[in-house]
Amino acid sequence: MDLQVYRRCIGLQLEELDLLSSIYCAAGELQLLDAGVVADFSEFLQSESEASLRSHLEYIIRLTVTAKQCVDVRIELPHLYPQLELARISVHTPLLDKIKEQHLKLQIDNYLLEQRQAEEPYIFQLLSWLQDQIEALMSCTSSELECPPSEEPKEPKGMQLERLWIYSHHIKSSAKRQELVRQARQLQLTGFSRPGKPGIICVEGEPENVQEYWRNIKALRWQKISLVRTEPCRKRRFEQFTEQLFNSSAADGEEGVINMGQFIRFLEDHGTGYMKSELFGLA
Repeated sequence: MDLQVYRRCIGLQLEELDLLSSIYCAAGELQLLDAGVVADFSEFLQSESEASLRSHLEYIIRLTVTAKQCVDVRIELPHLYPQLELARISVHTPLLDKIKEQHLKLQIDNYLLEQRQAEEPYIFQLLSWLQDQIEALMSCTSSELECPPSEEPKEPKGMQLERLWIYSHHIKSSAKRQELVRQARQLQLTGFSRPGKPGIICVEGEPENVQEYWRNIKALRWQKISLVRTEPCRKRRFEQFTEQLFNSSAADGEEGVINMGQFIRFLEDHGTGYMKSELFGLA
């Protein structure tokens, strides 16, 4: 990984911590779990290696909610937050019963997934949002959060899986091609990758695994790579993850021009023919 990416992320984390310290400045409002990490990060920004990146930045912020009651929010920031990794957030409080805590956890997970394309820190925005969510949960009953039995299968099942479509200027490196397949299979994802120019990748599976895959491959060296589409899905369209060439003949290898007819038939055979317009502008 390019050290400049680490420096950018670590620098943003320190800037954000400085901002939060000025906002949550009363006694006990912000507690660093390991104050030495800040010194390590400062040393890293002035060094030429990752040697000083031993621990993550972790802190607890005490939010004041309804009737001056307090809730502790624990925040852990991976080294590549906010650009390539998501923050890890947990809330434990006696103010919410088990059902409300579970509901809040789902809300937090969904909020974080919406930040997966973030380039700038978002903890302050998250804390403001979180304060509103906790106050709303405290003012309602747990029975209001429980879906009727007839509704339970529909919505959760629709959000169990996620599919990503990724477009790259090219995929030629054999090591990179192997890594794309290895990562997908390790994370139990299905889909395909098309090496050559352009490079096309589709992965589907559990949302957290899909997003981890995107973070991992985005961190590789690319001339250009972009996320074309993210879609929730009820079922997988592919049985496994494979590499597909879609070339006119086997002799063309990965350098061959993509055979559009083969590619479109492949998409249609897997119920994803709608993507031809988004990938290539074909009606």
